[in-house]
Amino acid sequence: MLEQSALPLDTPGPRRGEYVLPPNAKIERCKSCGAEIVWARTDAGKAIPLSVATAQTRDGRQWLLSHFADCEHAKEWKRR
Repeated sequence: MLEQSALPLDTPGPRRGEYVLPPNAKIERCKSCGAEIVWARTDAGKAIPLSVATAQTRDGRQWLLSHFADCEHAKEWKRR
């Protein structure tokens, strides 16, 4: 689990691995660990899972971290 102290709230803009909650996002479950996730798109257009548990509100928007940062099975999903 991520520690709040590792994620300073006074950091302007998105932090590394952080994305805005997409509008109309549906909560799903990670197939490996069962955590609640939503799907977003990177700037390159690739799908990325975001952890609902890491949601923080800043500047009126919800920011979530990539689920790869906190899933204990993330390495199993890494493309080679």
